[in-house]
Amino acid sequence: MKNRLLTLVVLMLTVVGIQAQTLQFTPNRVLNRSFQHAPRKAASLEGTTAWGLGGDSQWSSLGLGSGVVNVKFSVAIFVPGNELLKGAKIQGVNIPVVDEGMTDVSIWVKSELNGSDLARATVTGSFVGGEYFAAALNEPVTIPEGGVYVGYDFINAADYCIAISYDGAAVDGGLFLNYVYNGSSSGWGDYSSQFPPSMLQVLVSGFSLPDYSIVMKSAQGSTQKASDPYTIAVDFMSNSANAITDFDVEVAINGNTEQKHIALDAPLSTGVNVPGSFVVEGTSPASTGAFNADVTVKKINGVAVDISQISAVLKNVTRVVARRTVIEEFTGTGCGWCPRGWVGMEYMKENYPESFIGIAFHKYNSSDPMYYANYPYLGLTGAPGCVVDRKIDCDPFYGNTDYEYGIAIEFKNLNKDIPSVDISCKANWNEDQSSVLIDANVEFLVAPDNNVSLVYVLTADSLSGTTDSWKQSNYYASYQASQLGSLGMFGAGGSRGTSSVSLVFNDVVIGSSYDANGINQGNHLKRTVVSVGGSYGGQYTIALPTKAALKNALKKNLLTGVVLVVDDNTGFILNAAKAHVEDTADAVRGVENTVVGQEVRYNMAGQQITTPQRGVNIMRTADGRIRKVLVR
Repeated sequence: MKNRLLTLVVLMLTVVGIQAQTLQFTPNRVLNRSFQHAPRKAASLEGTTAWGLGGDSQWSSLGLGSGVVNVKFSVAIFVPGNELLKGAKIQGVNIPVVDEGMTDVSIWVKSELNGSDLARATVTGSFVGGEYFAAALNEPVTIPEGGVYVGYDFINAADYCIAISYDGAAVDGGLFLNYVYNGSSSGWGDYSSQFPPSMLQVLVSGFSLPDYSIVMKSAQGSTQKASDPYTIAVDFMSNSANAITDFDVEVAINGNTEQKHIALDAPLSTGVNVPGSFVVEGTSPASTGAFNADVTVKKINGVAVDISQISAVLKNVTRVVARRTVIEEFTGTGCGWCPRGWVGMEYMKENYPESFIGIAFHKYNSSDPMYYANYPYLGLTGAPGCVVDRKIDCDPFYGNTDYEYGIAIEFKNLNKDIPSVDISCKANWNEDQSSVLIDANVEFLVAPDNNVSLVYVLTADSLSGTTDSWKQSNYYASYQASQLGSLGMFGAGGSRGTSSVSLVFNDVVIGSSYDANGINQGNHLKRTVVSVGGSYGGQYTIALPTKAALKNALKKNLLTGVVLVVDDNTGFILNAAKAHVEDTADAVRGVENTVVGQEVRYNMAGQQITTPQRGVNIMRTADGRIRKVLVR
């Protein structure tokens, strides 16, 4: 299948051999944007209430698709039989219209996705983009305690044809997809964790919202010095018949209880599954360590409610240190939408040189001279895609917004957090400059929650070549530069407005501590053997690539060693460091200028020496840090 608009690839086709009929789904952030942020045009059936997972305050959605037409799509959500919905009757469906030319439309209800219909109805009418189309079932279905699946089928006439919530987070049961293309069926797939939920709404009767009802979803505590202010960010979903303006909450920390009144900046609207959030502020305990903070909502708009509490963890550190935030980008020269990732990463490198660490792993196409197979996909389902500190999956240009350089928003949101570990590193050549030794030193500023690992990465800047394999595929050349904003250079009429362009690539992975199975072979530190304030070292040697095209493109004065401190349980990056790979001559001068007493020197046999000796010297500083330098 030749797919001109395919922007994300679940796994690289040339490696895993996905069949030609397989479609890959991606939200479209360039085309069909006229319907986004338009006032929601609600539809309904008489006597029904609209229930959905994609928010209810406005039509705020993205088009999801695979870049091809004449596909029979089936889209579904799971409707739970909870106390709110059990016993209510499904009368119909609000179909969110992105594709005005869709045909063979029907709606249905099933107990199991692969089971028979509990009800189905053919849908005819005029579809208008940006509006809901209300369609009635032939007969109502009562929602059982076990819940049901509700969905709609259609054949698409537009590339991006499935409406998903634009600003919503992933929701369990929020998006199931099945398609038939060229006579081949994909089978049902659960995409609930990969994308925000479908904007589909279920029209129910025998259902009424309580005055005030919220479901606590998550609570994120902050890190700070002892006795400094803390924040706890709480996310919730509201199913309330009244708008919410304020909360009274109780916060219990370390045996102490405080009452807090929180006024929202703007009233939260009425409706079903309306996402909301509030922030609790206070003063942290006077000692270092980790503390559970239990947050209980006692009143909403002054009305007493019965809502279970949610817990967050506050961490008080010994000192405040700098955070470096890591953006790892999945990319490749064969990816036609990846020029926007190139622009986003270059923007971050230029504007946040001290706090940004870029890691671009080229794993999209094996014909790429910078292709590096050992780096894990990190859960990314396609290119261009990135993870920020391995906490947020997003677009490397838009982030999780529809704004140019929205990636900076995701970066700044995480970079402002105070780290729980401090890390520094050095990177030095071996004797013949065929490999780089990266030394790391880690200090825990609060007791770690879990074991941690040190991941080592070697990156290169200013990579380019003259052969066609070095050229970046560019789908933006099909659009006018004037339509593309900051990406206009890649559009027709732009300075790089051709279907393949020559670029200079930075922050490219050329080696790491990951093996061929994507398993980190770097150092591992067990939480039971480390202490707060203790200094722990690690090191790893990374060989330079031997593939001629990449090897010849390397500029050895533009290599960087990177160390990531990764929580083994959550997978999050706790902090990171980077260091320019020292030129051999600089390393030698550094040894020669060392003052006796500041560092203790050893040879490779472990014998202490008083003067620099030819070969590798091991240097131990007074604070326990170890590094190796080459003396010629």
